[in-house]
Amino acid sequence: MDLKEKIIEAKNNLGEKAAHIIAEDLHIEKWDSKMLKGCCPWHRENTPSLMWNKKENYFKCFGCGRVYGILDHFQAQGLPYIESVKKIFETANIPLDDFDFRNTEKDDFFKDYKYPKEEINTDRSKVEKYLTIRGISRATLDFANIKQDYQGNIVFEHRNVDGKLLAVKYRPARVIKKKEAKMWWQKNASMCPILYGVDKIDITMPLLIVEGHIDRLACIEAGFTNVVSIPIGANDLSWIEFNWEWLENFDNIILWADNDDAGRKMIKESIVRIGEHRCRTVEPDEVVVSKVKEYYAQYKANINKTDANNVLLACGKQEVINLINNAKEVPIPDVTKLMECEEFDITKAEVLPTGTKDLDSHIYGYVEGTLNIWTGRTGSGKSTYIIGSCINEAIHNGYGTFIYSGELTQSQLKNWVMLQMAGRNHIIEWDNGENKPKTYTVTNDAKKAIESKYMDSIYVYDSYLIATPEKVISRMEYMRKKHGVRNFIIDNLMCLELDIVKNGNELNAQKNLIIQFLQFAVRYNAIVHLVAHPRKPNGEMAVSEYDILGSSTIPNLAHRIFSVRRTTGEDRENGDAHDAYVSILKDRILGVNKKEVGLYYDVPSRRMYGDKDDVSRKYSWDTGKIKYRTSKFGNNGRLVTNINQEEREVFG
Repeated sequence: MDLKEKIIEAKNNLGEKAAHIIAEDLHIEKWDSKMLKGCCPWHRENTPSLMWNKKENYFKCFGCGRVYGILDHFQAQGLPYIESVKKIFETANIPLDDFDFRNTEKDDFFKDYKYPKEEINTDRSKVEKYLTIRGISRATLDFANIKQDYQGNIVFEHRNVDGKLLAVKYRPARVIKKKEAKMWWQKNASMCPILYGVDKIDITMPLLIVEGHIDRLACIEAGFTNVVSIPIGANDLSWIEFNWEWLENFDNIILWADNDDAGRKMIKESIVRIGEHRCRTVEPDEVVVSKVKEYYAQYKANINKTDANNVLLACGKQEVINLINNAKEVPIPDVTKLMECEEFDITKAEVLPTGTKDLDSHIYGYVEGTLNIWTGRTGSGKSTYIIGSCINEAIHNGYGTFIYSGELTQSQLKNWVMLQMAGRNHIIEWDNGENKPKTYTVTNDAKKAIESKYMDSIYVYDSYLIATPEKVISRMEYMRKKHGVRNFIIDNLMCLELDIVKNGNELNAQKNLIIQFLQFAVRYNAIVHLVAHPRKPNGEMAVSEYDILGSSTIPNLAHRIFSVRRTTGEDRENGDAHDAYVSILKDRILGVNKKEVGLYYDVPSRRMYGDKDDVSRKYSWDTGKIKYRTSKFGNNGRLVTNINQEEREVFG
């Protein structure tokens, strides 16, 4: 039994006894021990509106909206989270002999971790003075264990569920000046993206996630204590993966971000990864926005940001609670009003560059929420181009990438990725003697740097040649949600084991699989690249979208279709210096069709590049720090840099 189940069992065992404990400790007025109701202690009232929910085991005030359970009560008395849980078990007569509270899920992460030092300053006067202006009381500061350092800054302690201090963040206890750092982490200590406040959370209740540390305090001040803050900022979602197992405890998660572009983007991506079914969002209306603007207008400031702290200041505690309690469910409709939909604008869309400037000039890049199909004859350069454009370019730009390859082993795939990533400046050419081809390897220094930089950026499905569509798509969903992966490569369609019996025939099975990939791309706002081989070659004719092997519906379902082909002997005779071409066979997004972009091939690095591209470009791992004392390696090796390319080879 896990901790959540154990807590629910303890609450059920306590039942109404918990209501009586709380009522007695809080001295609830007009307490009716039979009806389990009384006057709310958090706002003034003459008619009792605080009632005990026998099914969920907590009090709810129907006047101010506050929810309060036995775990909240024990923590309000000053007990740490784990001690509060233990007290519930003890009060409910549930044995703890076989239950382990230790949090060991992140042992590897903390192997060489530099834990922060506790701030021991007992003076909190400057912090209390400033946060009082922000509407935060001393009681809230006590509940959240807010401290002040010796320089007068606010101290936010990030602890894990066990109460262990993992990181410390600071903020000036005053208005932030222009160009001044708003927040910073403790010097000479490590940090981790643990949500701020997990040590105060009842995992059996709905969880509120806000964008700012002071926003968390504002919600606590208003009466909603089951709240955490993201640790860094709206643009950094590393907290989802780091807190993944803990977040899995919650059936109901409420998101409240700032009403700016960064906040909206955070909400959109968080919903995709956490799951639409359990997410709700706080969406202040124009009335709230207007009140916030009016509040700041008295200070001659033009501010309309509706974060929790601003709403607390401008509208009061009750409005904060109302917004949380009335958070909106994420709509998943089958039918919607067209005029309410957001109009597509490629200039505002999330687009990943292809790495080929001439191709980007036609299509802008790979667009999130799309299915892209790649085709081409064997040996055309298809795999080589996909590794550079769809894999390496993606991780270079910060896109986590998932690969299913039914043709290349993991070691083969890594070799191709490493060579292209390293480039000519970090590749050794080995002369293997007469009648033997030259071979190429990445230098050890470059290899270590590349592996370190992209260790958490690229993932490979670990079932070579054996995979069902259900298994692959299930793993894709997991990687999208937990690790935030947005870029997926499936190579290739014919390597997936289709259920012919279930689908009636092979063509129907292929069609249904393409539909699944399409739905995945759209639902999870992901980029999906699917490799599909062409039918048997017809002379030297270029591949068209209808030459793709399999169901005729495949090209109709894709957003974009690309093909890669080698230049022909006739092309060479006519003076074409290109080695290959990448073609746009279909582009449903921008309507660009039948465009070709010429490519060159660099033998040592396996890079394919266009007329406007630099074959020696540096990827994000290459900071220029690696220097080589000599260009010679061993008796028969030398750096490729500046070596003229004198030979060609088949690439595929």
